[in-house]
Amino acid sequence: MAAAEIRHREVEANGITMHVAEAGPASAAAPAVLFVHGFPELWYSWRHQMEHLAARGYRCVAPDLRGYGSTSAPPDPASYTAFHVVGDLVALLDALRLHQVFVVGHDWGAIVSWNLCLLRPDRVRALVNLSVAFSPRHPSAKPLDYFRRAYGDDYYVCKFQEPGYEARFASLDLKRFFKMAITVQTTGSSAMSLEKMQASNRQITLPSWLSEEDVSYLASVYAKTGFAGGLNYYRCLDLNWELMAPWTGAKVQVPTKFIVGDGDLAYHHPGVKNYIHKGGLKRDVPMLDEVVVIKGAGHFIQQERAQEISEHIYEYIKKFSMDPTRKLSKL
Repeated sequence: MAAAEIRHREVEANGITMHVAEAGPASAAAPAVLFVHGFPELWYSWRHQMEHLAARGYRCVAPDLRGYGSTSAPPDPASYTAFHVVGDLVALLDALRLHQVFVVGHDWGAIVSWNLCLLRPDRVRALVNLSVAFSPRHPSAKPLDYFRRAYGDDYYVCKFQEPGYEARFASLDLKRFFKMAITVQTTGSSAMSLEKMQASNRQITLPSWLSEEDVSYLASVYAKTGFAGGLNYYRCLDLNWELMAPWTGAKVQVPTKFIVGDGDLAYHHPGVKNYIHKGGLKRDVPMLDEVVVIKGAGHFIQQERAQEISEHIYEYIKKFSMDPTRKLSKL
């Protein structure tokens, strides 16, 4: 997508400054789509979907989340809870005068989007989430205990808890890191292992869907910002578990489509497949309309299968645009 077709601006929201990329009509009357990225990503991960939907009359809004890119990065890890990040998005919608939007999330952005729908379903017309399924709060099981039991203390989610761990990224060749991270096909305990990435001598041939320009953009931004912001989301996993206690057993009452690649590391976490396909996800997300499993696709699916994902999003959300009587979020 040509750079001239993307509009960039800064928006004051929830006490921070957010960098926001937009495409499509600027009118508040146009149906709007809020794109929520994951780790280690930026608004840029949605470039293909923004182009696709903007060409079909949708106003596309893709912020850098707090701690990422040109958005403010508070230094305290405790400033990255679900309430902070959802609060940012609600304040952003208020600043843009968007009462209700379609939401599309991926990876950590999917987690944030599930929480947005739990906490403020009135702001979401419909949800398309990629990669990470809803995870209901288990009163007796903290998230980090789950990951340690499943993969051990050396799993990246556990390693990210170490204070100052972000400094280890400074010694990496960031272009090589992003090439390896985005094309990862590992689904077990060695996923996202910095130590194994550094020790690897394998030649990396970029797939057709990822260019040197893409990698250079990510590397240049992260070289300036570092990785602390992104790691702080992981450091709030157990804190979120504590804070979300009042929502134990709460349902996601928003029309939803969920998409995942069958090679996605998140799809292979213990218990996830059964949860998705044997009634758990539908129980917790009663307005779930569809689950799509894309054969041969990995984690960064909106880039790897850009056209396919763009079409899936459009075909779902246009149903609501074409039929104003279609069932809205339950309040």
